[in-house]
Amino acid sequence: MNCKNRFRINIWLFLIITFAGCTDNDIPQKENNDIPPKEEPTPPKEDAEESLFDILNLDYSGLEEVKALYKAGDNDAAMQKLLVYYQNRTEILNPNLSATLNETEQGYADYAINEYRFYVNDNYLEDKTRKIPYSLQNNDKTINWEFAPKGADNEYQKQLHRHNWMPLQGKAYQNSHDEKYVLSWKEVYTDWITRNPKPDGKPDKFKWYQLQVSTRIMGQTESFEYFKSSPNFTSEWLSFFLIHFAEHADYLSLYKYAGENNILLSQAVALVFAGTLFPELKNAPQWQKTGCDIINEQTTKLFLKDGMTNDLSLHYHIGIVDGLYDLKRLIQLNKLPDNLLSPELDNVLLKATKVVMHFTYPSYFTKGSKNCSPAFNDSWIKTRSVLNKNFVKYAEMYPDDSELNYMKTYGKGTPPDSKIKTFEYSGFYVLRNGWTPQSTMLVHSNNISSKLEDSSHNQLDNGTFELYHNGRNFFPDSGVCSYMKENDTEVMELRRWFRQTKAHNTMVLGQSEEHEATGSENINKAQGKLVLSEENDNQQLIVTENQGYGNFKHRRAIFYVKRPVEFFAFIDEGFGTATGYSKLYFHLCDETSTNNVNLDIQEVGAHTIFGDNNNLLIRSFGNQNMTLKPFDGRISYQTDRKYSVRKAYSLIMEKKKNAPVRYITILYPVTTASNHKINATFTDNPSNSDNVSIEVTIDNETYNLDYQLKN
Repeated sequence: MNCKNRFRINIWLFLIITFAGCTDNDIPQKENNDIPPKEEPTPPKEDAEESLFDILNLDYSGLEEVKALYKAGDNDAAMQKLLVYYQNRTEILNPNLSATLNETEQGYADYAINEYRFYVNDNYLEDKTRKIPYSLQNNDKTINWEFAPKGADNEYQKQLHRHNWMPLQGKAYQNSHDEKYVLSWKEVYTDWITRNPKPDGKPDKFKWYQLQVSTRIMGQTESFEYFKSSPNFTSEWLSFFLIHFAEHADYLSLYKYAGENNILLSQAVALVFAGTLFPELKNAPQWQKTGCDIINEQTTKLFLKDGMTNDLSLHYHIGIVDGLYDLKRLIQLNKLPDNLLSPELDNVLLKATKVVMHFTYPSYFTKGSKNCSPAFNDSWIKTRSVLNKNFVKYAEMYPDDSELNYMKTYGKGTPPDSKIKTFEYSGFYVLRNGWTPQSTMLVHSNNISSKLEDSSHNQLDNGTFELYHNGRNFFPDSGVCSYMKENDTEVMELRRWFRQTKAHNTMVLGQSEEHEATGSENINKAQGKLVLSEENDNQQLIVTENQGYGNFKHRRAIFYVKRPVEFFAFIDEGFGTATGYSKLYFHLCDETSTNNVNLDIQEVGAHTIFGDNNNLLIRSFGNQNMTLKPFDGRISYQTDRKYSVRKAYSLIMEKKKNAPVRYITILYPVTTASNHKINATFTDNPSNSDNVSIEVTIDNETYNLDYQLKN
């Protein structure tokens, strides 16, 4: 065989697919002391690339025989010996390996063999009920790598090129030893490499974008280990694999992502994995160093001082922490020097895990709970099981932390305290009275971000909140319905609707009394500010501001009165020289509860009528006449361009020049909304905006609430 020939593969076969998180390094390895036997089914003839030996460090310990054969001119034997080396290699450990495959993932693997039905993610399935991905098969039986479902946003094409299904080909092979999975992997990966060559210059938007390259690298580090004992994993295939693995890592090392966010972190983690798991390659030390340098440089930029990541999305925050957990395990398992990563990372990560803890709703402690976290910005509700998998990892990183162990064990031991939690640098605030499913918890979002464009993960929602009480979220965020697709008007309209300020539980400034066009009333600045935080045994208080418009500032005070009667009192004020109409929006419950929400137009409020004696009565009052106008709210927690309608409304007041608008809203948890009477009024001097006081009467009991801002 002439080793100067370029690599050729003509494997005819099927395909497989799936994606999953992995934890245990439990893949059984065969002992291969000799050249692996040829077993059926055997691959077609393959030729290796001579350039394999250009990327190998033949002086690496363990490659002595490979080097000797290569120096003797016996390249074929050298490659066979290299394959045996990799098949017997045990000292290099990948922390992400696991042969565990659930029923759904196995289904994706099997569907993928039919018509190239590649699993991308759960938002992109042709049949969501049966979990069937879309087919990429052309009429001539080739793969259409440009395919995207009708109406899909850019994420389909982006995630398609991450090859999320390939590691599950390996898991399916480990469970079945069916060679069809190996052959499928070889055919599809070869086709992708052939049809999607590396760009000559900087990364493109889809196929060689940094996040796609990073994800492919991480997946291939797993697939390699899952498949390497197969008789169809030939020395020629090893040559192909290593050359293109190095090509990916070299490219990723060359083009550092410009932003300081989750994409850059994924790039760094992938480079450290590549350099650590394939130390036999010449550029491995440089990959590892580049990745570690990025992480050390970005730690204090990616994470804000309060522990939240700068994307301001809990979803991406959890993913970033998970990537760093994997990285720490990689370093520990492979006994790498401790000084590769900054010692500061441990403290930063601990803060980051506490963000997840404090954002977790008390429903987490109820078996089978699906709605256990808020969904501000580009984020999605997390289930109990997903959160627990993360808390298990956090407790592993910090075994002496009693709070993380409490979360890991679903409530064994001493719970975290129930004091106000202020994440002042990101603009999140948490009020609560406990950690049992029956507890009450409010999360207020008043973010600080200069990123307000459509592509930002931060939405234009300053001042919004979610309220959980006794197992129910009465004010869930509207969510996110789609990602970007700039040339698709319908997709962008959906994205902008869910991003807009009035899609949240907060205040906007408009020019008419009507619900105006999507985005026309958006704030143009998100510079949330905490101006006061106080608490005692009976109540908690936070006061925040945001100058959302050049001449109009929204201040929101939230009193959480715990005893003798539990209720919330919101004081919303709009200051400035602006004229027009202030509109205070409220979006109630989710799409399954539309019939359980009644709007009380004459009483200026709303109430719920759930049959489980867990309800909420809402009443609002103002410093001038106001009108309640119903609004068709929406809710969506998948980026599949689909949403449900729910009940919402706005409270409209005329904003006159130099005169503030002032609202009081009472949220009163009740068993039933009937036979309760609520009233509230301002009792302060309106000319002194720093001293605010109100009188609230609930069922003939009066509560005086006030705050004074400090200069």
